[in-house]
Amino acid sequence: MKSAQVCFPKFPVQQIAHRIINMRQISWIDQQLFMSALLSKQSLSMEEEHLVERIYEGLHRGWIRVI
Repeated sequence: MKSAQVCFPKFPVQQIAHRIINMRQISWIDQQLFMSALLSKQSLSMEEEHLVERIYEGLHRGWIRVI
């Protein structure tokens, strides 16, 4: 039996991050899209690193809800 793979469309890291930050929530699909976008890159720009830190901080402090 073949294992199922989910293919996510490619969105820029910034677009996904801004959506998460502006909505102040992250869903399972947001997380998958964000991780896919991050892991597909060789390296992150300073802006992308800052956005990752903002999302982490928002989750840690409860500013971003996990839904």
